[in-house]
Amino acid sequence: MFSPSIFWILLFAFPLTSVPLDPDQKVYHLEETFQKDFFQISFPENSLVRSESRNRWRAVPLKGRSWLVVWRKLDRTGEFESAKKSLAEVFPGKAPEQFSVQGIEIFRWEKSDLSGGNPLKIFFFLLQNQSFAYSVYVSFFPDQKNLEDWFGVPNRYVKP
Repeated sequence: MFSPSIFWILLFAFPLTSVPLDPDQKVYHLEETFQKDFFQISFPENSLVRSESRNRWRAVPLKGRSWLVVWRKLDRTGEFESAKKSLAEVFPGKAPEQFSVQGIEIFRWEKSDLSGGNPLKIFFFLLQNQSFAYSVYVSFFPDQKNLEDWFGVPNRYVKP
């Protein structure tokens, strides 16, 4: 049988040694922005962002599943160029739109697709400056024009 003093010590000591259930997850509210290097991303509603590895993240809305965003820091030499070649095969016959925002080179591919019989709109961005590069995959239901306006703007992904 435990003495009452040991019970109270354990009761108060346990929270000090506990860890969060999933430290790789964070809720981002509408006004919050994820930032790393030159890259930034914000979301049109409260969202759950999960770090899937050291340089890969995924975001989904807290309510519903109307969109998905996956972004990754490209950290190996030549990875940006190999990503461009791969995307040329994924988006055959479609040259990317090119933008330059604050010295950041941005390529955007866009297409409509079906997934499980559901129509999807897909954006894929590659962003690069002299030191860093990121890829961004965005998919959403095309009937939600506000999501296309939110995620389709290239300068949304670059820190001001």
